[in-house]
Amino acid sequence: MLAELDAELAENSTARGLVDPLAWSAAEQAIRESLAWTVDRMVDLRARYHASDDDKVRLKISGELRLLETNLARLLKGVSTDLPAQPSIRSRKASRAANARWRRAPG
Repeated sequence: MLAELDAELAENSTARGLVDPLAWSAAEQAIRESLAWTVDRMVDLRARYHASDDDKVRLKISGELRLLETNLARLLKGVSTDLPAQPSIRSRKASRAANARWRRAPG
């Protein structure tokens, strides 16, 4: 999953024509680590679920799997490989005007 997210980020970077590919922020890297842990835990629990014959154990494992699936969906929302939209002409003009006002010498 992490390799696919990296490939998607690189693909979006080249699609926008960026010379330097984008990198993950510190917050996104932390989310990616949580994603990896969650997926690993889900794989482990699914193996335990299929190996168990005890219905009580399987019920507990299925409940934890549902919680992990919800957590995974929430974490995936926190990682975005899409680049922000280009600012409109009006936004760029407003930024230039604001910067010009702040850069003026007092006087």
